[in-house]
Amino acid sequence: MRPQSMNRTGLGRMMGTAMRNKCLLFLAGAVLLVGLGELACRLFEQAYYRAVINPTGDIVNLTALNYNDTTVPRRKTPGEFRILEFGDSYVYGTVKTDYTPSSVAANLLGQAGAPTRLVNLSEPGTSFFQYRKAMRHWAGLIEADALVVGMFLGNDCVEVARHIVPDDLPVNGWLRENFVEITTGRKRLAAARHGHGLRLLDYAADAINIKATGEYVTMNIPEPHSGLYSPLPEERFMELTRLFAVAGEPAHSAELARGWQALADTGRDLARFGRERGMRVAVVLSPAEVAVNDRLWRKAALEAGIDPKSFDPTLPGRMAAAVLAKVAPDVAVLDLTPVFACAAARGDVLYPPREIHWNAAGNRLAGQALARFVGRTWLGLPGDAPVGADPCLDAAPLPAGPADMAACLAAAGPFAEPARP
Repeated sequence: MRPQSMNRTGLGRMMGTAMRNKCLLFLAGAVLLVGLGELACRLFEQAYYRAVINPTGDIVNLTALNYNDTTVPRRKTPGEFRILEFGDSYVYGTVKTDYTPSSVAANLLGQAGAPTRLVNLSEPGTSFFQYRKAMRHWAGLIEADALVVGMFLGNDCVEVARHIVPDDLPVNGWLRENFVEITTGRKRLAAARHGHGLRLLDYAADAINIKATGEYVTMNIPEPHSGLYSPLPEERFMELTRLFAVAGEPAHSAELARGWQALADTGRDLARFGRERGMRVAVVLSPAEVAVNDRLWRKAALEAGIDPKSFDPTLPGRMAAAVLAKVAPDVAVLDLTPVFACAAARGDVLYPPREIHWNAAGNRLAGQALARFVGRTWLGLPGDAPVGADPCLDAAPLPAGPADMAACLAAAGPFAEPARP
């Protein structure tokens, strides 16, 4: 080979090597930048939620955490009676903030001359383990006079007993990871959806989505409902109706023992808050539609091939009250079942078709009952306050059904009585 050709070949090799080195250097730089960007995104995400869920300022922004509430000062305003509420989607509500039982009750009590703030700290898809975590967390951050836990009699015990809801869900976990603000439909870039492997790409994709399609999702939902409102296919609705009857069937008492024990632990926690912090404490029991709509239960039983007489609609409420009376007698109990049974018997529609939560009328009725309970039990208001309330608030307790309470408690227990001082 001629020397000139060899020089050209060597020069080409040198240029190729230099180009490869530049490409590798560029690639390494790009990987480094992406890695730093990914690290920054993850650190920002952790820092942001650590800050909003552990506020140090004067105001807690509950909207930023996707609760069905607004903002609340950490310290009470003078003359205000403040209640922190915990529960699942029944307390959270499938209606907008102003229409939840919390808001209805606060408005009625204010009109009666007792300024009251009910702070809705409930989370859909949770149960007793999460209620207890949330109580410990928020009661240490937001000043309050009272704690209320809302128990949905249809599924709280069943979900714990059958491990439908994991025990270890973090406080505010599902809500803060939801890309859409449930009550308004606003997209939340701080909660960018997972799906691209890298959080950097997740944030970029959702930033483009918000820019291209707008800040809000379109929700064709009847007012005053929110994004949690979701009528179900008939088959799924009947499946859940059947599930919500399980707690009212004596044959399942032993199976649900873990759920009833979780309620007992919740009651003990509430009683401890009452003793150690001087707080008022209560549990509000909310019935499933199957407990106040006999025709719905008969249809569900027929489709499942079950004897309709196997279900005692009063049993879930009686069991819950009995368990709490046994382990935490200082915890007040409000059972909404008689109120809703009364309203349903006169023809009120309290649940939308194929929806497991209350409609606006149901939320309003629950709010009135809650206001009456708080006013009488804790605020010393006259017995008829709030004025003009629904007559069903005075409904007598339902006659006990056929279930043997002693046998059901024995099957679900034992329940240790509180230690005597």
